[in-house]
Amino acid sequence: MESVSFETLTFDHPTASRPARISATLHMPQQRPGPAACMVILTSSAGVQRHREHYYADLLNGAGVAALIVDSFRGRGVRRTVADQSLVSAAQMEGDAFAALALLRSDARIDAARIGIMGVSKGGVATLNAAIAVRQRWRGDFPHLFDLHVALCPGATAQHRDATTHGRPMYFMLAAKDDYTPAELAIEYAERMRAAGNRRIKVKIYGSAHHGWESVGPVFDIRDAENWACCRNLIEDDGRHFVPSLGRALDEPEFQAWARVHCVTRGARAGGGTVELKARASADLLTFLAAHGFVG
Repeated sequence: MESVSFETLTFDHPTASRPARISATLHMPQQRPGPAACMVILTSSAGVQRHREHYYADLLNGAGVAALIVDSFRGRGVRRTVADQSLVSAAQMEGDAFAALALLRSDARIDAARIGIMGVSKGGVATLNAAIAVRQRWRGDFPHLFDLHVALCPGATAQHRDATTHGRPMYFMLAAKDDYTPAELAIEYAERMRAAGNRRIKVKIYGSAHHGWESVGPVFDIRDAENWACCRNLIEDDGRHFVPSLGRALDEPEFQAWARVHCVTRGARAGGGTVELKARASADLLTFLAAHGFVG
């Protein structure tokens, strides 16, 4: 394992209604010939975890890649969003990621041409959203994009009607036994992105895995989990949610209220990971990064 330095960074993510001071930890491998590739790591709805986000940062550092773990929760006074996903939205996390991207691009230790983004579950949703072309138009004059996207067990009940991406490499890492963010929806989304022109999309399904396989041990119940698996909708180019069962589009507040009455359920299963599964998935991640010049 390479020696690693850690530092805490803070940056502003102001919005009209919820300004926030976001903190992030930068994990830098010390032994490197020049500027390092870097992965921005977004959290699941459980927040920053030692066995998940810090595990991936350590894995990346061991391969000579820098990692920036972005904590979208603490600066907003939130510990977790498992029971109420509205406390911090995936869109806010996406905005935090792009603010972090701007910061990293100004850091001489980071290779500005090799900055990727990854996240588990809710962080995976933001990771996918960061790749969607129409959302870059929503960001106005922001000039930069991530060079690579890795989404682990991302929620894909909400898919953009126009699934056109920026064409950057993408890796979907999915769990076949996931009842929280079902793999079949993410597979469908990946196929729609391919059909819209991005041929650099890889999908890997782990047949024995449940959601959150980073947790080694038995499968456990998340009884208070707000589960959106049955709330399929299409995001229109104006940001509204088209609900097939209604046959019409709802704006964000209206959709949130409707969904909580008609399709959101409670409870999900997670964990069940093994040392072998975690090692195999980790090796697959590094192989994908190596194939695109982030490792080696």
